[in-house]
Amino acid sequence: MISFFRALPKHIKTAFLSIFRHLAMSLSAISAVTVTLVLFAVFLIIAGNVSLFANNIENDVSIHVVLKENIEKQKDIEQTEQEIKQINGVRRVKFSDKDAELELMIKERGEELEMYRGKENPLSNAFFVYVNNADNVEKVTEEIKKLDFVSDAVYGGSSVKQMVQIINMVRTGGSIGVLLLTLLALFLISNTIKMTIYARNTEISIMRNVGAANWYIKVPFMLEGMIIGLLGSILPCLFVYFGYPYLYEVMGGQLVTSMFSLKEAVPFVAQVCGALTLFGMLVGLIGSFFSTGKYLRWKR
Repeated sequence: MISFFRALPKHIKTAFLSIFRHLAMSLSAISAVTVTLVLFAVFLIIAGNVSLFANNIENDVSIHVVLKENIEKQKDIEQTEQEIKQINGVRRVKFSDKDAELELMIKERGEELEMYRGKENPLSNAFFVYVNNADNVEKVTEEIKKLDFVSDAVYGGSSVKQMVQIINMVRTGGSIGVLLLTLLALFLISNTIKMTIYARNTEISIMRNVGAANWYIKVPFMLEGMIIGLLGSILPCLFVYFGYPYLYEVMGGQLVTSMFSLKEAVPFVAQVCGALTLFGMLVGLIGSFFSTGKYLRWKR
């Protein structure tokens, strides 16, 4: 371990010199990394915003809890609210008095209901209950219906179930897409670095013949792979850093409606750039490690 750290500055210097000595191959590898990471960046931006869309829709899913007509005292209302909050899966409870309920009904069904404003209001007080996970909305609704002060609780029925299923499908599809693109990027970048190493087989053979240890041969190539990954991530990061804020401004921070709001440029841009840089360096490191290891086995 001590010998490794002593030799590390030399290995770093060797890695940089190797890049400049084999500039054509290095530029080819950097270009492959750049193109792959640009595609990866686009997919990360799409996946991040789709995830935000799904979360916004899921957060808007609520249960409308109507209280019994005689529940008007503040004490009874607060007691019911506490009982609802204690149900497993409840994220937030919002009180809606009968006047607010009437205004909501007027907005949904028409101005002819305005005659019921004031003392003629026949509606009851209510709550809007938001859950932690939209998959549990039906279960939470059934638990709320069992409470003494509750007259009824509804959440939207089959339409909400279908929407939750679509949200889950979108998330699953996004995760699979990121995984597949990660594997594709790993394959493309590793193969490019493998070709770079193969072009220098004479250099590796000489090092083996003079008795260099495997780790001593591998480390410069691994560092070189990391540097190639780092250099290849510069243009994709610039693309994201300047491109996404411009897109955000042009679209006004949303896609069609506020429900489909885009992720704010800060800190999203920094997160994507960080992911691209780390991914490029990690793939370069892994690709160099396995490619060099395989070639060393062939040389034995």
